[in-house]
Amino acid sequence: MSSRFTSSSIERYNDFSRLNPAIVGWHVHVKVLRRFHTDDYISKGGLGLLLVDDKGNQIEALICSPLTSHYSTFIEEDEFYTIMNFRVVENSGFTKLTRSDFKIMFYDGTIVKEASSFSQDDYIVATPFGAIFNGYHDTSYLITLIGRVVESSDLTNVTDEPSVIGGYRYSFTIEDQEKKTLKCCAYGGVAIECHDRFRNVIGTDVTCVLRWWKVYQLLDGWRHVRIYSHPPYSNILVQSDADNVEHS
Repeated sequence: MSSRFTSSSIERYNDFSRLNPAIVGWHVHVKVLRRFHTDDYISKGGLGLLLVDDKGNQIEALICSPLTSHYSTFIEEDEFYTIMNFRVVENSGFTKLTRSDFKIMFYDGTIVKEASSFSQDDYIVATPFGAIFNGYHDTSYLITLIGRVVESSDLTNVTDEPSVIGGYRYSFTIEDQEKKTLKCCAYGGVAIECHDRFRNVIGTDVTCVLRWWKVYQLLDGWRHVRIYSHPPYSNILVQSDADNVEHS
């Protein structure tokens, strides 16, 4: 396998906004925002990455299972890399991690190098509750929300085996600055994470950031909107973790 892991020098890089499948030889400088295991028809048993460039553009990268063991040994969240020799494919599917038209696909000739950090505001852009209630949000895209927790349930497991992580459920309601509320439900490991994080800040207002969650419109009308965690992407930040959040 020709991939390498070395320090990068000063070079010119392509913005994600310029990527398209018609051209090869792209060279990008990225920060890894999220790393997760995938199980879809394209990259079953593979590794997924959410990448951001120095302009704030985001794109998803997929590493198929034969290559996972190699790249997973050194690609980490919150680290910076340069990547070259990769394929650019359509960002298709019922659920999309980014609003880019494309994804990046690694192959056995993809070269990854450790890189210096770049200057970019490291904030999270949150979707306003009103955009969801008014029907302006395309539900095929995962979103980020920020709100104060005003109600929560007990952590439950829908199976008879507490060891089955996927059986855990945790429901809660968040409120924005305009007192609009959204009902949320976390599944599996994210349910446990939400429960434990909220419990650790009992006695104070809990402000949380839901990153990469899914909007479901159960019936017509905003009262029937629900927000669900969506494996393997979703996670949560609580209180001080959320200091650098901005609303779009």
